[in-house]
Amino acid sequence: MTEASQAAGHRSGGRESAPNVPDGGTLEAIRERLLIEPRDADALGRAGVLLYEMGEFEQAVAHLDKALSCCHCPLGGPASRPSRPAERGSAAAPPLRQEATRNHYTILKQLADCHAAVGDCPQAERHYRAAAALSPEHAEPYIGLGTLALQQRQVDRAEQFFQTARRREPDCGGAYGGLAMVHQHRLEHAEAFEMYLKCLELDGDNLVALLGLFQTSCRMGSFSKLIHYLEVFLERHPADTSVLFCLATLQARQGLPEQTQQNILKVHALEPDKQQAAELLGELEDALGGVSDGQEPLA
Repeated sequence: MTEASQAAGHRSGGRESAPNVPDGGTLEAIRERLLIEPRDADALGRAGVLLYEMGEFEQAVAHLDKALSCCHCPLGGPASRPSRPAERGSAAAPPLRQEATRNHYTILKQLADCHAAVGDCPQAERHYRAAAALSPEHAEPYIGLGTLALQQRQVDRAEQFFQTARRREPDCGGAYGGLAMVHQHRLEHAEAFEMYLKCLELDGDNLVALLGLFQTSCRMGSFSKLIHYLEVFLERHPADTSVLFCLATLQARQGLPEQTQQNILKVHALEPDKQQAAELLGELEDALGGVSDGQEPLA
């Protein structure tokens, strides 16, 4: 994987209090629901998603595995089959089956993501392929398969998966981001740059693409478009120190010491122990002949 994708991966799964999810409540509320109905596939799936977001991957896998066994889905277990013949011809059956299929797909996809997060590539691939078979119109399973292939340095195979994802969903930013990483692995910086730009046009919050664009811009010495996307991202995420540091580094290369200093001081305020920020600010202070505007130098 590229440094950009690795950096983004480290950012996922903080261990703070459980986040809220639409119509699902907190993890504690979902667990109370499971005490009443322990085979509630929806509650099990929601618990698995929340545990995944918290970085509790083993617990997430346990909940999602159980949810999968409880799925009411045409490709699920015995519970997926109608109990009475009359139900087969009922008008309500198709929508119900469609909803069950969507739920099953979501669980398979999350389960694959969990296995990928802990480095269990065979199980992750198995579940991504099952999700793709269940809902072949979706791009996400193919993006997952492509990412796994990149992790294993199977670049040509990864490209095939990302191309399939783009065919499934032509406006999928993740498919373009994956293709950009393929080009970056091949040191095809101009092609990677264009794919990262396309990804960000479709998904302005894609941090992997943003950091990948930063890397390729540094290789190519082309920064005008990158500055715009960094600033747009920071409008929505002003406390993101990784992006702030990228912008400050870029401004330093562009000969903009005051803007660089302003953003580095923001990084220092948010993340005082970031050594790279202190070093860059020290270089700026030397270049400026001292700290301006009454700011104290960093220790």
